[in-house]
Amino acid sequence: MKKFSIIGLDTVKEDLISRLMDLGAAQINDAGALLQDEEMQGLGERDGDEEKAVSLDAYANRVNTAVETLEANCDLKKPLFATRREMGRREFNKILERRTEISKNVEYILRLNTRLHDRQEQINKINVNLVMLRPWLEYDLPLDLKETRCVDFDLGFVPITVDMEGLRAAVMEANENTIMKEINRDREMIYLVIISTKRDVEQNNIDYLKMWGYTPMPFTDFHGTAKENDERLNQQIKEYEKEVEEIRAEIAKCGDMLPDMRCLQDELTMERDRQKVKSHLLKTKRTFYLEGWIPETVIERVTKILEDEGCYYEFRDPNEDETPPVLLNTTKFANPFSAITEMYSLPDYRGFDPTNIFAWFYAFFFGLMLSDAGYGLVLAVACFIILKKYPLEGTMKKMISMFAICGVFTIFWGVMFGGYFGDLIEVWASTVMGKTIDIQPVWFDPMEDPTKLLIWSLVFGVIHLFTAMGIDMYMKIKRGHFWDAIFDDLIWMIVIVGGACWLAGGSISPAAPKIGMILFVGGMVVLLLTGGRHNKGIGKVTGGLSNVYGITSWISDILSYARLLALGLATGVIASVVNLLGSMAGTGVKGAIALIVIGIFGHTFSMAINVLGAFVHSSRLQFVEFFGKFYEDGGEPFQPFTQDTKYVRIDNER
Repeated sequence: MKKFSIIGLDTVKEDLISRLMDLGAAQINDAGALLQDEEMQGLGERDGDEEKAVSLDAYANRVNTAVETLEANCDLKKPLFATRREMGRREFNKILERRTEISKNVEYILRLNTRLHDRQEQINKINVNLVMLRPWLEYDLPLDLKETRCVDFDLGFVPITVDMEGLRAAVMEANENTIMKEINRDREMIYLVIISTKRDVEQNNIDYLKMWGYTPMPFTDFHGTAKENDERLNQQIKEYEKEVEEIRAEIAKCGDMLPDMRCLQDELTMERDRQKVKSHLLKTKRTFYLEGWIPETVIERVTKILEDEGCYYEFRDPNEDETPPVLLNTTKFANPFSAITEMYSLPDYRGFDPTNIFAWFYAFFFGLMLSDAGYGLVLAVACFIILKKYPLEGTMKKMISMFAICGVFTIFWGVMFGGYFGDLIEVWASTVMGKTIDIQPVWFDPMEDPTKLLIWSLVFGVIHLFTAMGIDMYMKIKRGHFWDAIFDDLIWMIVIVGGACWLAGGSISPAAPKIGMILFVGGMVVLLLTGGRHNKGIGKVTGGLSNVYGITSWISDILSYARLLALGLATGVIASVVNLLGSMAGTGVKGAIALIVIGIFGHTFSMAINVLGAFVHSSRLQFVEFFGKFYEDGGEPFQPFTQDTKYVRIDNER
């Protein structure tokens, strides 16, 4: 990253901001902190128009509402992956020449949307009233009948838990001139009508009932019986629903307005962003100042823009007290795997980006865990088709590309282990064709020799860990800590290799165990003596003992790679079980149909669960075992000022 500072005339500010946005390679920082400097006070002020930015944001939201209304009510075919429409700058600008017309269309759709929501809200209110009326459909007196010359009517309900006989007895005991009748009940409430003489109203019969949990019903806007109101409201709903369908049909006819509205929304978003970024600038009456970060690789392109605009500029390396943003610089092969790095955390700017290295390990381990050529072929082909058919961007493109690469590595390991949808070829030949076919693996069959796979899994794990330790050594030596690299990393490598030779080196050479013992014991002595070298007093002893005890952590890390064996075997076992179930239907045509049907569902499930497992555990091996040895995280992502559009990807060269 390079820090840039720019001073220019106010007359070129708008054009410069637009060109920097089109380039999309410069992160513009807030320069407001400079105003706190005594030397800068009184020389300038913040730029930007907050009211205009808010106004543009509000208008963009209105357009977005119109777009969402069209999307919700038009019969649009939704793609499997949502992608932005690629469009040339000239085509985009030509559409925006009709901005006034598009804005009128937006207002028209918004009016229809308002009508639609009003009717839907009325329908919702009516449905609430219908629910309230439902328990009273058997009540045949008008709901608005509150009294006669001698009697008052009160409608209400009590909880279902109330003792009705006890309540009735209590009411009669309190006032014998009150009648309580149950109209209906459900799982929660009992619905009652209370009939009292005029004289008894003064005796607070209703207040007395409230002591039992009685609640009056608020039938204030109803006229006639509950059934009459129910019929009237249902008829209203039918009329409103018909009107809703008519409004939706009217909106659906406007589907051809959608592409232009999307362009307008993206244009408003860019205008808003250009306006907001001005608040990061400082200005005087005739000049402006901005600063930020750019990758070193785009300095020439930025320089050309600045010279075209007649600006004064300066590029420099970051100071020690500055924390530049992080933009990963990866190879073409490793770039998809940067999504895994970003899932964890970006590396510190002054740390080490391991993406180019761990990408190979990730694909290697993924293929080893899935280890079926059939699954790998399906995965790779499916991902390549998606990448070819859909113009994916960002993390989604990286993930699909990564799975495509992992699929190729899975094919390799499937061939090495002889797995083609498990043993499907052999089962198909014996079940359908009545023949015996024996497909031999290029290397060995893990199902027959799992111990061999376990040993190699641990070997691959040690190589993985040693690579991480090598990175740690490189960083320590680079920072001037040579002896730390030797005592904290190289000695541990010697101890691990020595321990392995001591335990299992006899199968390689008779002298290997003795050499291994010497390396192991000698290494442990060095660890004991140097572990507390940075401590004082008794800390030198305890530090050495703690360092030696770290052997348990290394054993745990190495054994973690046994998951390569576990998941590799799981794929083969599940696939074989699926094939076995398919073969149980018999031979001939019947067996072929069963194998196909059961195979499609079974292998789809098997592939899904095992791809997920390979993804999760390959990531874990990087995050825990690999990153844990050297990784310094906490980097802030590089956030360039760019065309942050939602629907259109603009090609400024067209």
